[in-house]
This record gives sequence, C-alpha cells and structure tokens, in this order.
Amino acid sequence: MSAEPSASLPSRPEPAPAAAAGRRRGWAVGALLLLGVLSPLALGWALLGPARPWRDELAGAAGLLGFAALLWSFVLSGRFRLLSDGLGMDRTMRWHRAIGVAVLLLLAHPFLYSLPDGPAFARPDDLARAGSLGLSGWALVSGMLAWLLLGLLALMALGRDMLPFRYESWRTTHGLLALAVAGLGLHHALEAGRYSAAPALTWLWVALTALAALSLVWVRLIRPIGLARRPWRVAALSPAAERIWELALEPEGHEGLRFKPGQFVWLKLDTGPFGRREHPFSIASAPSERALRFLIKEAGDFTRRIGALPVGARAYVDGPHGNLVAEGRPEPGIAFLCGGVGVAPALSLIRAEAARPDPRPMRLIYGNRHAGQVLARAELEALAAAGRLDLVLVLGEPPPGWSGETGQLDAALIARRCADVAAQGWLFVLCGPPPMLRAARRALRGLGVAEARILEERFSYG
Repeated sequence: MSAEPSASLPSRPEPAPAAAAGRRRGWAVGALLLLGVLSPLALGWALLGPARPWRDELAGAAGLLGFAALLWSFVLSGRFRLLSDGLGMDRTMRWHRAIGVAVLLLLAHPFLYSLPDGPAFARPDDLARAGSLGLSGWALVSGMLAWLLLGLLALMALGRDMLPFRYESWRTTHGLLALAVAGLGLHHALEAGRYSAAPALTWLWVALTALAALSLVWVRLIRPIGLARRPWRVAALSPAAERIWELALEPEGHEGLRFKPGQFVWLKLDTGPFGRREHPFSIASAPSERALRFLIKEAGDFTRRIGALPVGARAYVDGPHGNLVAEGRPEPGIAFLCGGVGVAPALSLIRAEAARPDPRPMRLIYGNRHAGQVLARAELEALAAAGRLDLVLVLGEPPPGWSGETGQLDAALIARRCADVAAQGWLFVLCGPPPMLRAARRALRGLGVAEARILEERFSYG
C-alpha cells in the first residue's frame, strides 16, 4: 500500500516511454543472465588450446554451461528487485526452470568424454592437457558426489508433489542440496577442469560460487533482518468464496508498503521473520488502501489451514515483486483474462484504475466452475453498473436461468469477446492456470495482438 494514502492519482497513465523503458530493462536483464551463463565457456575457449576431439569439447562445454547455469539459478531465487521487476515473476520462474533443464548437461557430461584418464596417459609435453583427462583422487570423489547429489536434486524437483514432505521442508532441503552441489562442483571444476586451470576462469568460478552462496544468505538471513523491523498484523480474515479467504494485513509501527497494482509479495504468517513457512501471493488491494488485502485459496499444506489463522497474529511482508503492472502503459484500455483466484492481481489493477477521475475503459473476462467461486462479485457488478467495467462472467456449471457465458474460458470464447478491443490496441492482462493461459495466448495471437501488449502471471508452475 502507499505510504501516502491520500495522494491524488493521475488521471491518465504516464507517457509511453515508461513502459518502453521497462521492456528494455527486462531485455537487458535477460541478456546479462545469458551472458553470465555463457561467460565461463567463452573465457575457457579464448584462453586455452589446442582443441580436444569434438566429443571431448562437447563434454567440456556441457560441464561449463551446466555448472554456470546452476550457479546463476541461486541468483534467480534471491528475490532481487532488479530481476523480479525487470524480468517479472513469470519469466523469472521460466528462467529458473530452463536453467534447471541445464542440469541435464551436468549429468550427461561425464559420459561424453572419449579421452583416456590416468597418469599413464599424461605426456610431459602436453601442458594444455589436450591428450588425456586430468582426474585425480579427490577431484574424482568430489565429481562423483556432486553428480549423485545433483541427480537427487533433480528427482526431488520433478517429483515434489509426490514427496511426503511439507513445502517448507522440501524448500530447505532443495536449497541445502543445491549449495552442496555448488561447493563440490567448484572443487571438481578447479581440480579436474582443463579450462578451469586458467587463473581468470578459476577466479570467475570462485566469484560465481560466492555470489550463489550470498544469494542464499540474502534470502535466509539479511532479508529477514529487514522484515523484523517492519512487522504486520492480521487485521481481518473472512470467507470470500468457496474455499477462498480474504486476508487483510495492517502495518505495525511503520507506514506500510509502497507497491504498484498487480505486484505480489512473499508472506510469512503467524511465524517469526526467520520462519521457513512463506508463500507468494498477489496483492488484491489498491495502493490507496491502508491495509494489504489478499485472496488465498485452500490448496496446499499451508493454505488448507488459512481459516484458522488468528486475528492479531504477526505477519511479515517481503516485497513488492513482479511486473504485472499497467502503470505507465500507453494502451487506451485494459482487458483482463482471469481464472479462479487468479483474479487477485486484476482486482488490484481494476480498483486502482476505477479510482481515477478519468479511468481507461476496462473489460474483465472471468472464468470459474460455478457461481460460488466468483470473487468480489458485488463489487465487480457495481463497477459494471456504473459503466466503469465491462464484466463477462464465464461459468462451467451455470445455475438455472443463467444468461451469461458458459463453458471454459477457451480460445474460441476469448476470440469472440476480445476481437474488438484487440483491434483497438488494448493491453491484455492474463492470470490463471496454465491451460487457460495457453488458450488465451493462442486466441490473442490469432487476433494479431503483439507480445508487447500481453502481461501474464501464472498461479501454478507445475
């Protein structure tokens, strides 16, 4: 929420350059991350020669790229505002997943080598180690341990939902395993790596590993110290729809949180600032409100118990994060395509826009299974009656006498309901489960909507 709730809102968004600058920042951050992953390989190839046989060069490249990607994944998980605001939560998670795929390179690279290994094959004149591998006793041990732990890490990530652990326990184990792999991998790279023998690359590996470790320290120690100085309390908790609760937090001893409509935070509820139990939730309130409001669906271990959270309980808010933000966008109108509890960030955007003296036209296409799941229905219908929102409710199981849209929020429905505003150059904000988002993107592509006019956030990353 804004530290100055009474501040007046601008009647229109800021000029287009603000949005263009945000997109440029996102591209710049993405390019820097890609450069960071490629830099060890590029540096190694630039400093050492002659080349080994192609299969061994491929094996070495797989190890260099995979290890660099693993180390940068720590930074992506560090909640640094430059990344979360530049890339956005959705693209940050995609980068994290894509870098996770690079783990396969590390798992595969030992099996790609063709050169012999051992003292008997090492020639005194082969100073560049182009004719044999350089595995020693401890380098072999650290490599094998790193490989085994990396395989366990990958299996735990892929099978997270099948493991008998709470999310908090899984997350802690995941981080510790990744840190162990990084430490063992660093030893193996420096002792056995041919390219890593170059001093410049040695220092690069040490710097990247230190950056990875510092990212964990930032999330687990430094950030909680800052959160401890800005506590919140649970001001209200009430049912909002079937199995969905509205949570309101108020600041204690500070002015609150400045955020942009559409952003999210990590919440720690009824626990200390160093507690492991925390989850990301989109802010549903407008920045002009003193309280932060969230819509939380009963789903996982934590959210199934949300209704028992006592009023007055301490809470801690880490944020804001994300770039699902319409502020500064030049488009003449905003269309929201939302499913279920994914309407939460859209509500923040709608509430902020509707409070302006001269709001842009808005359309909300909102899908649910049945009427009991529709969130903030009275408020949305009041905005529609006042002419500030074009509301389209879509129900998969409509009640008798229902005159609205029925079925799924699929590509055909979106194409039919969005053709006019797509042609007018509106901004599209998407939030919901992956199948709905895929259908929405397919429909918008068919309508000729440019990628730059689509903002997206998933509430499921499975």
